[in-house]
Amino acid sequence: MKQRPVRSVPTLLFVLLLGIAPASGAVELRVGMGRTELPRPENGPLGGYGGWRDRSAHDMLDPPEARALVLDQDGLRVAVVSLDVVIVRPSLREGLQELAGAFNLDALVLVATHTHSGPGGYIPGRLPARLTTGSFDPGSARNLVRAALRALQLAIGDLTPARVRSGRAELSLARNRRSSDGPHETDLPLLRFDFPNGRRPLALFAYGAHPTVLSPKSHAYSADYVGAARAWLEERGWRAIFLPGPLADQEPVSQLGPLWPRDLAKQRAQVAEIGSRLGEAVLGGVQELTTADPVRLASVEHWVDAPRDPKLRRFCALWWLAPFLRHSIRGFFSKRVPIHAIRIGQSRLLALPAEPTSSVAQGIRESLAPTQPIFVVAHANDWLGYAVSAEDYRRGGYEACFSFYGPGFGEWLSEEAVTAARRLDSYAPVQRGSAP
Repeated sequence: MKQRPVRSVPTLLFVLLLGIAPASGAVELRVGMGRTELPRPENGPLGGYGGWRDRSAHDMLDPPEARALVLDQDGLRVAVVSLDVVIVRPSLREGLQELAGAFNLDALVLVATHTHSGPGGYIPGRLPARLTTGSFDPGSARNLVRAALRALQLAIGDLTPARVRSGRAELSLARNRRSSDGPHETDLPLLRFDFPNGRRPLALFAYGAHPTVLSPKSHAYSADYVGAARAWLEERGWRAIFLPGPLADQEPVSQLGPLWPRDLAKQRAQVAEIGSRLGEAVLGGVQELTTADPVRLASVEHWVDAPRDPKLRRFCALWWLAPFLRHSIRGFFSKRVPIHAIRIGQSRLLALPAEPTSSVAQGIRESLAPTQPIFVVAHANDWLGYAVSAEDYRRGGYEACFSFYGPGFGEWLSEEAVTAARRLDSYAPVQRGSAP
């Protein structure tokens, strides 16, 4: 097999639009999924809440995993890999790219599900260690990359002709944690893949609500409600991949009462309850998808410069330490980041290197096609912080304090995401093998 490393030039476009071709001449779409458990060192740091001392793991509720989806059509191969960790950094994606050179990938998206109970210790530096991922261990990042590579390898080995169906469902599982009258996520984009050889169907779905049902007092490895939703679907004969939606100001609502009760057993019950509600909504949604989408796959990798130097917002908690943290903050954030746009059938997936609020995501959806399934995916490939609207930035609060690029960052992210998506739409269907 020829070597073809993932391309990473400043703006990279792959277009394959064959949905208008006659059925007899259409090129089949092949889809594969792979999964493997992430390393779980005993007493290892849990990533998520941070603190002056590590929150170490002494137990396991469910195993955090790497899950990979690979789509292949007529020479275009796209991979989406999710890790049950709190954030991803470019070093993880670059490490995976390097090891996956023989897999002939044209595009690779690496996503963190944003659980706050996954393995930590994989980001160097005192600031990330104390704020989110715990004490750095050079082996942690290598182990995560190897797990992601194994899931990717299994997905490629699983590639099988598939029929794709896409759609949307409504789900009120989240509330706005910043403002009681603020917007809350109800959008549940769905992709369903069916296989002719008897393999179990596959559901890809995204939802915006923080996987923080387990509190900082929990010392158990877990994918939080994400893992519970996947398990619920798998018990009913489905394979499942979750992607984090616009969750910056969103948290799940439990029917068992407020989150973070002192009783950890009740927290675990809430994980199962919220996960089952999400799984039920996904199952109901994909079962209603009866019309097959055109056979159509396209991918854009849109590289952009960060809008400005990152800064701490005035009068936030860390602002008082700004003279001491300025160098660490500037060293942490990337100068250039990728935004991915992927068309799969009738749906579009936008992979963003930040954590947008519900209102920012809604602006993206309305700028494109409000009635079509659009996956607004957070925590993809990198993390530039929270992306809030200018109004929310002025109002302040936790999300505004962790929006490091000022009041215009939400609008900037939205514009760049729409630009990437429209690069897919601006090209007319091309002949097979021709350049756009």
